[in-house]
Amino acid sequence: MRQPYSRARSIFFLHLSNLLFAGTALALGSLSDRFDGAFTSFCRFAVGALIGFGQLAAYRRPFRVERLGPWLGRGIFGSAGMTLYYVAIALGTPGRASLLNNSFPLFVGLIAIFVLREEVRASTVAGLLVAFSGIALVLWDGSRFSLIADLVGLSSGILAGVSYHFNKAASRTEDPIVIYLGVCFVGLAVNAFSVPAGLSVLDPAAAALLALAGLGGYAAQIFITIGLRDIPTTEGSVHTFAKIPLTVLAGWLLLGNGISARFVVGTALLIAGLILNQLRPKSRAG
Repeated sequence: MRQPYSRARSIFFLHLSNLLFAGTALALGSLSDRFDGAFTSFCRFAVGALIGFGQLAAYRRPFRVERLGPWLGRGIFGSAGMTLYYVAIALGTPGRASLLNNSFPLFVGLIAIFVLREEVRASTVAGLLVAFSGIALVLWDGSRFSLIADLVGLSSGILAGVSYHFNKAASRTEDPIVIYLGVCFVGLAVNAFSVPAGLSVLDPAAAALLALAGLGGYAAQIFITIGLRDIPTTEGSVHTFAKIPLTVLAGWLLLGNGISARFVVGTALLIAGLILNQLRPKSRAG
């Protein structure tokens, strides 16, 4: 039987995933003047598919789908959310795209309330109000970045929220690797149109960076899963939000992306709202 990781070790893996997520976003941002978001997404899904099939072969597990609906829903909405995130990076900056993409827990909550009719907690309502005020400040912070890029980034967060519910349903019956491969299949099919234009300007250095970005994104997913496994969900989620300011600051230092005062305040409000949304009342001993 596997021994649970200590709190310190779990947090280490969470912050390792934060570094990898930020590094992936910055790598793709540095290539945004050459490749569009569709081609970088195609490369990410291609790397993910190769690794996924390699894992299935190494573990001698079959590729089998038990319930098509949740698996396909996760594939469609998951790949759409990831693609729009990469498009938002190409149109704007890694920091803004990461911030808006990571608003997805809000939309998970809204879907749970209005579609699944789950119980509404006071902390959820407060979190939604605070977080959406933060998003509004970010969208209208007076920066020179395109509003279209911001809306694409926000749309990636909405689709990621929908994907979360399909992933939760699929995880009851499907192998996690098979679930992820479904995302890769749809993403490869949808973004295949970008391959001729992408290959026409691809050189060995860019190919290596794209491959590393795909590998880094895959490893980040593994490490965040490990990190969240043995500590409370609320505490773990708070640590995952660290990748937002990390990506923003790295983009400012390494890529020269601007940061306005309203953007900083909006980021703080969004993270505060996400934390409030994660809070759960303590059960009373009885």
